Parts: sequence; C-alpha cells; structure tokens
Amino acid sequence: MALNVGPDFKQRWLKVPEAIRQTFIDDLGRVCDVLNPSTDIQQWLVNDQQQQQVSFDKIESAYADLKAQLIEDARIRKQLALEKALEEKREAEQAYAEQLKRDEELRFAAQTQALTMMQHNLDREVQHYAARYHKNPETGLAGLSQSLSVSEGQMLSELESVRVRLELEAETQIEMAVSDFRAKLKAAAQEEIDYILENSNFSTESTSSQAS
Repeated sequence: MALNVGPDFKQRWLKVPEAIRQTFIDDLGRVCDVLNPSTDIQQWLVNDQQQQQVSFDKIESAYADLKAQLIEDARIRKQLALEKALEEKREAEQAYAEQLKRDEELRFAAQTQALTMMQHNLDREVQHYAARYHKNPETGLAGLSQSLSVSEGQMLSELESVRVRLELEAETQIEMAVSDFRAKLKAAAQEEIDYILENSNFSTESTSSQAS
C-alpha cells in the first residue's frame, strides 16, 4: 500500500521545526516496532501512551519556540525598518541643512558684493566731490569762499552719514540671515527628536516601567 502524504509534502515538511520532525520520526519508528512479531503488544501499548504524551509536550514546546522566534524576527525587522527610516530622514535633513547653508552663503556673498560695490561707489563720489571743492577760487569775495567751504563740509558729513547707515543696514541683514538659519536648524533638529520619540519603543517602555 502506497503512503499518501498529500500534495507539497516536501515544502510543508521542511517548514516544520527540526524538533517536531524528529518527534514524528520517533513516533513512526515506534509504530513500526508494533509490526515486529517479537514485540510485546501490552508493553508496547503502555509505552506508547507514555511516549505520546512526551511527543505532545515536545511538539507544543517546539511550536511555542517557533512562535517566539517569529515574534522576535518581526520585532527586529520593525526595528531595522525604523532605523532605516530615521537614517533616511536624517540624511534628508542633513541635505536640507547643507542646502540652506549654501543658500545663506550665496546670499551673504551677494550682499557682501553689493555692499562692496556701494562702498566703492560711495568712495568714488566722495573723491569726486572732494576734487571739485578741494581748492576755492583765488578770485572773488571772501564770503563766497567761506560759503563753498561750509557746503563741502556739509556734503562730506552727509556722505559719511550715508556710509554709516549702509553699513548698519548690512550688519542688520547679515544678523537676520544668521538668526533665520539657526532657527531652521533648530526646528529640523527638534522635528527629528519628535520623530524618534514617536516611532521608537522608548516612550512605551518608559510608561510601562512607571506603571509597574
């Protein structure tokens, strides 16, 4: 008589834990013993009842170990997935921070170049007006010469005021750009911390410890 073990027996058999396969093999060996003419049937029945309980305990223990292993494997996969997600998020935030830094550097360089150009133009204008009013005409009334001298002093004072105001405005813009950049970095760091706390088991374990 051919033994019918059903379809896909090989796949199903290999998926069973080793301890369970060995238990089945031992049970089959014990069944084969009863076919031996020299076997004491009564003794075999007594022994078979004991061995059935042993086999049952082994199978139950093996499935419990398998279940625990599957749970642990799932936990590890989840932890690895979380770590991968955090790493990808951290890399994205790092790239974003570096892009912000490059943007701020370009912005600062453009502002510096503009201020340098403004300073250059201002110096050129000062030199231009200073050259025009450096010497007063030798002819003419003394009052006219004094008037020109006063106008030159007022003009230089106003130009100096413009230069100082431009420098102050430039410093203010630079400080605002730096403060904005630091605020963005701080917000990105806080967002990463919140994400880690929300998606990790730390908060759950801490709550369980307090409850205990």
